[in-house]
Amino acid sequence: MNIENYGYYIIFTLVYLTIAVGVKYLLNFKDKKYFDAEREITKGNLALAIRRGGIQLGLAIAMVGVLSGQSATNFASDLLATLLYGLTAAGFMFSSLLVTDRLVLPGVDNSEEIGEGNLAISFVEFGTLLMTGILAYASIQGDQGGWIEAIVYFVAGQIMLILLVVIYRKLFQARLNPVQRVQEGSLAAGIYLAGKIIAYGLIMQSAISGGSMPETFASAAMEFVITALSGMVLLYFFEYLIDLVIVTTSTVKDILEKDQIVQSVQLALSRIAMALILGMAIL
Repeated sequence: MNIENYGYYIIFTLVYLTIAVGVKYLLNFKDKKYFDAEREITKGNLALAIRRGGIQLGLAIAMVGVLSGQSATNFASDLLATLLYGLTAAGFMFSSLLVTDRLVLPGVDNSEEIGEGNLAISFVEFGTLLMTGILAYASIQGDQGGWIEAIVYFVAGQIMLILLVVIYRKLFQARLNPVQRVQEGSLAAGIYLAGKIIAYGLIMQSAISGGSMPETFASAAMEFVITALSGMVLLYFFEYLIDLVIVTTSTVKDILEKDQIVQSVQLALSRIAMALILGMAIL
């Protein structure tokens, strides 16, 4: 990379930083009815730091998509595309918080819980924000589909996320519902669910960025749905294997019932590692 390219990427980084600062102040304004964000950070509210960190990291992942794609004819066009996609990605982050609050974790006010330091909810939000960034990255990368593709895949990803959580509620309803445990403040359940969401995002992104672009919207939708549903099944299967051969000291039931944080972290990270391989190499 020559000096000129270094200069370009420094400017692109400053674009990200500008958008990130704007997002910070919009979040401060949004959360003002619940708490003073700057004061909470100073007081050591880790839940708020995790939420804010998830937004900044998800935004950066999304913006890497346009930076790693095909260059436009001139620097000004590249800069404008980066700015516009960055603003779009910021909109995705805010929408993701809304979806998580209203549909993934209904029945509680996430911002109020974050203000009270609920780490379980902050980890679930972190997972959904990273998943949103991953899907935005995959849809924007290469600039093959443009704005419409990015928005469609964002909406589709949120729908599949809600479906994943609903299915988990049904499966665990007779035993132990991880979503309910998150709402009750179980940190192990929050980490468990966040790991599952991030892993699912890694699998779904392969349906967006993998292979050649389908010729029609119908074929693209079918490919996405098949991959998403297959990924859901594979997550169950490999979670069972991980539970057997890696996290051997506890079962998922034990982790959720006894709030076993250490085992939950190990299970979540192992699942993400498995999904990374599945999403990039198999599906």
